[in-house]
Amino acid sequence: MDLEIRPIAGGSFYVPGRVNVGVWVDGDSAILIDSGGDENAGRQLNRAIAGMGWKLEGIVNTHSNADHIGGNAYLQKKTGCWIAATSVESVLIERPRLEPTFLWGANPFAELKNKFLEAQPSKVERIIGSDGSIPGTPLRAVPLPGHFLDMVGVKSPDGVFYVADSVFSAEIVEKYRFIVTLDVGAALATLDLLEGDDAAFFVPCHADAGKSIRPASEATRKGILLLSERVYETLAAARSEEDVLAAVFESWGLEMTPQQFVLSRATLAAHLTHLASKGRIAPRVDGGRLLWERTQ
Repeated sequence: MDLEIRPIAGGSFYVPGRVNVGVWVDGDSAILIDSGGDENAGRQLNRAIAGMGWKLEGIVNTHSNADHIGGNAYLQKKTGCWIAATSVESVLIERPRLEPTFLWGANPFAELKNKFLEAQPSKVERIIGSDGSIPGTPLRAVPLPGHFLDMVGVKSPDGVFYVADSVFSAEIVEKYRFIVTLDVGAALATLDLLEGDDAAFFVPCHADAGKSIRPASEATRKGILLLSERVYETLAAARSEEDVLAAVFESWGLEMTPQQFVLSRATLAAHLTHLASKGRIAPRVDGGRLLWERTQ
């Protein structure tokens, strides 16, 4: 099925899908903001861009999660386009095996070696800062910390703000509960930033694009805070991280694949750190197990 490239304003466009992809166009040259989840997404994007009479010049990756860089390798090989990312995220884009390794904490087992956690490698030719102009373009990077290592959003001169995975739709929050987060405090601060931003149009990757970010930001904030409180509630007695994870999943009637386990465990770890930073819980080692318990 052919992808639809929707106009927003001026040279700003986006492609709706499982992962919304941004497009900036100047004359007949196009720049993608992320590239979708796999080679097929890259192939479809290339066909859609060519169908508009444009040539793909480059890709700006907001971060290195596989569903945002999956089309990179195909597009770079097919068109010779450059790829830009922050220095930290570029390491995982060029060495995508590091993502499942990072999430598992060691060489990943077979069930984690898939396109959902490990994209094909691609070459990052332009290292950008997390805050400021993106060289060679009129686009600007905006730091959006919290979700991953050094995620950025991208602002166009048209007042369009591509905000990556800083927010999620209410439906996604309700379905999965564990919104992937590596730094809870930073994620909440990012939501504050977005809600105070004066952009004319927002394009999240996992929520509806529109003139207001507030419906998605409020759903995401509610989900983050609810998860933190649910984690705290499970710690009426000292528990290990894995026991907390199991208790939270059981309380919400959720099930896990191995892939969801490692993503949820990383998110849980971020919430434990956040609660500890607030002085509400603390870790201790008992009998070779790291336990968490309430301090207030």
